[in-house]
Amino acid sequence: MSSPNTRRKKNQRPQSRRAPARRPPRRRARNLRAEYKRATHPRFVKTFSPAALAKLPIPLDCFLELPPSRKKRWRSWYRPRSRTATLRFLARLKADPGNTPPLFQLALYLIDFSPLRPLLLHQTTIASARGEDPFDPVSLLLAGLWKIASDQPWTRVAEQLADPDNNALWRRLFGFFDHDTPAASTLRAFRESLPDGLLNYIHKLFLSALDRLGLLPPPQETHGYLLVGDGQRHRARSRHRCHHAIASCFAPTSPQAPRPCPAWEKSKGHYGCDCDTPACTASCALAPRLDRQARYSVYDRQPEPRDQQQPPVPTRNKDALWGYRSLASRLVDTRFHCAWTIYTDCLPANADEGARFPAHIAATHANLPHPTIGYVIYDAACGEKDCLDAVYDLGGIPLFDISADPSDRDERKCQARGYDRHGHPLCHLGFAMTYRGLDRSRTQPRARWACRHACRQSSQGEVSDCPFRANKRGQHIDVTRSLPNGNYRLARLVPYRSRNWKKLTAWRNVAEGRNATLENKGLKRFPDYGLRHVTFLVIGADIVENLCTLARLIYEAASADDRFQAQPGRRPRHRVLLRTSSAVSPADEPVICAEVVEIG
Repeated sequence: MSSPNTRRKKNQRPQSRRAPARRPPRRRARNLRAEYKRATHPRFVKTFSPAALAKLPIPLDCFLELPPSRKKRWRSWYRPRSRTATLRFLARLKADPGNTPPLFQLALYLIDFSPLRPLLLHQTTIASARGEDPFDPVSLLLAGLWKIASDQPWTRVAEQLADPDNNALWRRLFGFFDHDTPAASTLRAFRESLPDGLLNYIHKLFLSALDRLGLLPPPQETHGYLLVGDGQRHRARSRHRCHHAIASCFAPTSPQAPRPCPAWEKSKGHYGCDCDTPACTASCALAPRLDRQARYSVYDRQPEPRDQQQPPVPTRNKDALWGYRSLASRLVDTRFHCAWTIYTDCLPANADEGARFPAHIAATHANLPHPTIGYVIYDAACGEKDCLDAVYDLGGIPLFDISADPSDRDERKCQARGYDRHGHPLCHLGFAMTYRGLDRSRTQPRARWACRHACRQSSQGEVSDCPFRANKRGQHIDVTRSLPNGNYRLARLVPYRSRNWKKLTAWRNVAEGRNATLENKGLKRFPDYGLRHVTFLVIGADIVENLCTLARLIYEAASADDRFQAQPGRRPRHRVLLRTSSAVSPADEPVICAEVVEIG
């Protein structure tokens, strides 16, 4: 009989044993944000802390021997901020961690753009001695980058620079006087004077400056730089009325030499333009005259079927676009989970990335501080033989996605050719072989495969007449640029969809992050017309992204460095006494103001 203390009352539930408290699930490192991963790296603060940087601001040194400019007087003059002013600005940002730091403004403190002045003077028409006193080309370049970073039209940028009550800090950072700022037409004219390839050369100077300070990953430790690239399509500003427009639609026509219409041919006579009206004399009236290089592109977002034996089901998930395509290559720093843009191309939307890739990867290789390439990650559009050979010739290892083929779903064809749908070799009996590793001892790396007597683990047992029965590891196959039968499409030195493959190709998200950054800057649909203008926007956005990435890393390292004091003190007030003439001479040590008097 139970005691009164242990007797249960009426309608009272029996007490159940409480389960022991479970330990909260451990958060995986791959799910953390990049800033938290960088904070746990022991060398991050030592590398990017302001105290560890030998030169601050960091100069973009240009080692070309260029003649001096004939101009002697300038309406503006850019001067970099001093090291003291840069550290004071960083300390002020560290003291207010609740607000988002202005990364582009911080980058103007951290980078010295004055070495670009001889290059800009030599490459533009400002070097001429004729005409009125011009603006400093470095000031105009920074104003153009500010336009891209702030996603503003040219007229709005000119209005903001000319506002006497606001934006004095931006004028001081760019080198403009308070009473003399450029108009929108001046900024557009400077954009037109920039030659092709100059902005990509600034990428090279920026990476060289980072390498001299030891901020880039050492290529010797990882057998070369890890490169990741991807393309993005952008909508043109003009709205098209015929998506079959090609280059011949913009050529003049005459009764003796009529212009052919590609729309009649591709639509099988359903619609088109006869180009027999006065409006079609210079160019077709249906073709957009301001975006002559824009093209129509259709992207089929067809998912890959789970069952490879079944053919893919056709869907209507297609994305049609009239515009351009940008192709960028980025250098990945696996230590600190960041990436730097190396080279950028801008093409029509229907351009073949595979045809452009050999020249693109050669220009990317030329922009690297050290000509050492490791793994190169791109999508299946660049998986052709010429693209693969271009990477192999530079000493890299391509990790390109494999393009699908109907023969990959037939097991009999796979066994007859000697490799499966992923390019993994099969032994002469049809059993899957084992990957033994990558041999880098030779000039041409090779992937080594061995069967390791896979037939012994099968249900039928070991085959007695196997010619490789006496070998310790069975049959051996080496894969170099191609498979033994000469196939390039499926030949990969790292097994496709293996654990190592997925670990390396996971860094493709940095290329997708670059695409998202351009979209956030309003460049998914271009605000300007023409291939030349949109190229300036795309490459300028990549330059801004590199500058903001450097500013973000230095700011995070300064915030985590206890040695960096976060006591900025009282900010001194300045009284500015301007010159009576806005034109100054480089010999007179041009500055933004003639005299600065600190009060208090």
